[in-house]
Amino acid sequence: MVWLRRSPAASPAAGEGGGDEAGRESSSGAHDSPALAEIYAGLDEDRPIRVLDLGPAQRANLEFYSEFACAVRIAHLLRGDDLEALRHLEPDPFVSILERLSPADEEPFGLILVWDLLNYLVAEQPSILAHHLAAVAERGARIHAMIFTTGTMPAQPSRYEFDAPGRLLYRPTTHRQTDAPNPPAAQVERWLDPFRITRSFVLRHGVREFLGTFD
Repeated sequence: MVWLRRSPAASPAAGEGGGDEAGRESSSGAHDSPALAEIYAGLDEDRPIRVLDLGPAQRANLEFYSEFACAVRIAHLLRGDDLEALRHLEPDPFVSILERLSPADEEPFGLILVWDLLNYLVAEQPSILAHHLAAVAERGARIHAMIFTTGTMPAQPSRYEFDAPGRLLYRPTTHRQTDAPNPPAAQVERWLDPFRITRSFVLRHGVREFLGTFD
């Protein structure tokens, strides 16, 4: 688990938002992320926020967060050894994995990045995760999550690196593929309750982004 504290700096020009539209891919392997572009466009440099990132620590992302965050927590929620047993976990052992999140009595987070983790959870685990995240979120907090809409996906969560305010580099951690759950959007909305989904974007490369808020 990693904590990073930085002094807020002036933000660069915000990335473009947009409606439900397909993203483009460059030769660098980066993809548009309209949901993250919308989040970035709404940030206020005079009111830095606290960020909870459920992926692994990456230098480029930590540098990116320093533009608008007063503190960042890297929780790296699902590691390789977790995935081996994940589909057999009852609720209590799964909750022990969630202990990597901040306890509810600490200062809450204003931005939570789930990345592609919902694709790898089963049964009631997505809803359990969402309720734990709500316990550490401030009112008005934004949440971002990604769902594969293709038939297959990497067998373990990928790494995602900011290329620009509205662009992500996808870095698979394995070449092995597994079946993608491809849940309907309404199911993802139920999983993420008590966060309210405000936008979703279907991208050309087989990913649907979800953007939500904690009212």
